[in-house]
Amino acid sequence: MRRALKRAGLSPAPKEFLESPGVPPPPRVALPGEAPGTESPIDWAAFFGRVSAVELEIGSGRGRFLTDAAAERPGTSFLGAEIELEYTRIAQARAEKMGLSNVRFARLDGKELVLRRVPGASLAAIHVFFPDPWPKKRHAKRRLFSPDFARAAAAALAPGGLLRVATDNLPYFETIREVLDAEPGLEKVPGSESGWSSGTDYERKYEKEGRPMARGIWRRPPRA
Repeated sequence: MRRALKRAGLSPAPKEFLESPGVPPPPRVALPGEAPGTESPIDWAAFFGRVSAVELEIGSGRGRFLTDAAAERPGTSFLGAEIELEYTRIAQARAEKMGLSNVRFARLDGKELVLRRVPGASLAAIHVFFPDPWPKKRHAKRRLFSPDFARAAAAALAPGGLLRVATDNLPYFETIREVLDAEPGLEKVPGSESGWSSGTDYERKYEKEGRPMARGIWRRPPRA
């Protein structure tokens, strides 16, 4: 396992991150190389080793969208936050195989990362594609999109920064739209519910199945 993690560019989890039976693990918000429990604002320039626009994907899965974006836009730095370790390893291996130095993947709780650690006005975009809808009523509190997340996302975006959303769960998209429309720090981009694709593995699969999908883009209003 340790060799596999090293090949994927990851470090074995410190003891503080190991999960004990019956004890919920702490939210994963420490970046690779940081001590567990680190919650200071992220220094993006130090993390990426350069000053550049930064984009975050929450739930990056196997990394297809971010690696494609990183290859197309080498001047932008990308971070993929994915809670599943195996997906994180696959995504990092994909980036390394493509020779990309401007994208990184880490096992992180994307929601808590935005709530706790992302500095204000520091992101050019946040991408959330096919988030878990947690359809059961008792699990609804686990959903990513909530008023507190919308508020934190708006604060994390630079003026004019974008929050891009796609899902195959149409009822959940209605909830997402209500939450984001109610956030005064965000505005809906007119016509953004069509005309673009996330390019993720999920979207390609669902398109082949003919499954309907919903999309939308919100932005932090530019300064007057």
